[in-house]
Amino acid sequence: MIVFLNPRASYGRAAAKWKRVRPELERRVGRFEVVEIGAPDAVSAAVSAAAARGERVFVAAGGDGTVNLVANAVLGATDMPGERLRLGAVGLGSSNDFHKPFRRDAFIRGVPARVDCGRTEARDVLRVDLAGADGRRAPRHAVNNASIGVAAEANASFNDPTPFVRAVRRVSVDAAIVASVMRTLARRRDIQCRIAVDGSDAGSFRVSSLGFVKNPHFAGAFCYDTPVAPDDGRMSVHLCEGLTRLEVLTTLAALSRRRFAGRPKTRTWVGRRALVEADVDFALEMDGEVVYARRVEFSVVPRALLVCR
Repeated sequence: MIVFLNPRASYGRAAAKWKRVRPELERRVGRFEVVEIGAPDAVSAAVSAAAARGERVFVAAGGDGTVNLVANAVLGATDMPGERLRLGAVGLGSSNDFHKPFRRDAFIRGVPARVDCGRTEARDVLRVDLAGADGRRAPRHAVNNASIGVAAEANASFNDPTPFVRAVRRVSVDAAIVASVMRTLARRRDIQCRIAVDGSDAGSFRVSSLGFVKNPHFAGAFCYDTPVAPDDGRMSVHLCEGLTRLEVLTTLAALSRRRFAGRPKTRTWVGRRALVEADVDFALEMDGEVVYARRVEFSVVPRALLVCR
């Protein structure tokens, strides 16, 4: 078992959490190798090299972005002969959506963990093919969700904080998320997008927020109420269209209570593929990481990952 550790997760708090968790993890699973994460390409190379040597279990110790990074590396090495690769995770991040809904028996020293490599479950992932003004880019995968609009722009703001947001973040991550949302609302504009789901044109919309969901939990306390199972081969697509700033805030408040379906100016589809196009580049968030694109295709890859319990 190799643990890829991101000590910078949760704004540097991950290192202290890992120090607390590691002895109990060693007691449960035995000895393992720890690799501190540097460049993303280095993780892919390390996973491929270790898999070629016969290693089969790779654990992401960090936040949801760390899980995304290691999961993409595992998916890129799945053509290795022999037993399938398995993905584990130790939730050292601030949100840890990958671990939700939390299981009481899956905590180590107060930290959510999926490290039982003897018991695994298959999970779907979202394949994301994107293109910008400069042409097509390499496909990525999202293990939780992807989004366009307010959530994506707030993530970008959160990942590139102002001095004020950085100061708030040292005290409370939730308060920093709210500060990032307020900063985003102060300067945001809707994005005119054409949307298609499962090959059918859904129309052109003023997108305030658009979510592509395998895991209904996102950004800490928020959760959609449309059921999508981890391995059912489907995703839910949630649109908020033409919201005012106040309506954005009331929608977020509703999502914090797991209420979304049927709200004004919203639509929900369930499908296997989706396409979004715009005339300008927009922020695209995948498991908390943000890139920019103007044409994005989403498709569900059924049961692509073996995840430790």
